[in-house]
Amino acid sequence: MYNNAYYSVNIDNYSSLLYNIFVKAKEKGDILYSVIIIDDEPWVTIDIEQSFRLKEVGFHIIGSFRNPTTALFEILRNKPDLIITDIRMPHISGLELIKKIREQGLNSEIIIVSGYSDFEYAKDAIRLGAADYCLKPINPEEASIAIMKVKEKLDKKYSAASNKCPDEQNSFQIDSFHQLLYYVESHFYNKLTLKELAQKFHMNPNYCCSLFKKYKNTTFSQYLTNIRVDEAQKLLSETDHSLDKIASLVGFHDYFYFSKVFKKSCGISPKDYRKKIRG
Repeated sequence: MYNNAYYSVNIDNYSSLLYNIFVKAKEKGDILYSVIIIDDEPWVTIDIEQSFRLKEVGFHIIGSFRNPTTALFEILRNKPDLIITDIRMPHISGLELIKKIREQGLNSEIIIVSGYSDFEYAKDAIRLGAADYCLKPINPEEASIAIMKVKEKLDKKYSAASNKCPDEQNSFQIDSFHQLLYYVESHFYNKLTLKELAQKFHMNPNYCCSLFKKYKNTTFSQYLTNIRVDEAQKLLSETDHSLDKIASLVGFHDYFYFSKVFKKSCGISPKDYRKKIRG
C-alpha cells in the first residue's frame, strides 16, 4: 500500500542500473540531466517515466513524489534540471509549486501533465515559464516531442555555460572537490560512496574520479582507505582500545576485513603493529 502523504522512488534500488547509464552516457559523450516527478497518483508517476522514456533519452530520476510540499523541499535542495508535475494536487497546486520555484530563482525546465478539465491551468503554467504540457492520459508520441524539446534546451544551456565561462565553471568544480575531500577526511568513519558524495556536492561521479587521479594520484576508494588506515595507526599507538573497537571507529564493521586491509597497506597486522610501535 502506498503512503498517502509521500511517495518516493528509492534510488538505491536502482543504483547499479543508474551507474551503468552514467557510464554509457559518458562514453557516448552525452550529458545526463536530473529530473523530479510529482503526481499524487503513484501509477501516473510510473506512466510518466515510461511515456517520456526518461532514462532512454538521458534523464536521471532523482525522486518521485506524491506530496508537492515534500517535493518542493527536495527541488530547492537538489535543483533538478527538469520537473514534471501534475496541476491539481493536495496541499499545493502545480501552479503554486511553479510560482514558489520561480520565486526562489530556480530555472529548472518544467513539463505539466494535466487532465482535460485543467486546460486553462496548463495555459497559466506555460505563462509562468513551463516548457510544455501533456494531457492525461499521456500520449507517448506527445510526451516524446515534449521531452526532446526540453532536452534540446538543456543541451543548449549546458553548451553555452561551458563555452562562456569554462574557467569559472572549473573553479566551482575544484572548490566543490575540495569540500568533498574535507568531508571525507572528517567523516571517514561513516559509510561513504563516491556516487553519494558526488550527488551531495553536485558533481558528476566520473568527473570526481578524474579529479582524484589528477590531484591525489589515486582512486577515491584508496584515498578513503589511506585515511582510515592512518587513523587506525594513531589509535593503535595512542589508545588501549580493543582491535574490534578501533576497526569500528575508523569505519570498518568487520574486524577481519579491517585486518586484511591494514596488513595489505602496512605489511603487518594491526595486532603486530601495536606490539611493534609500543616496543
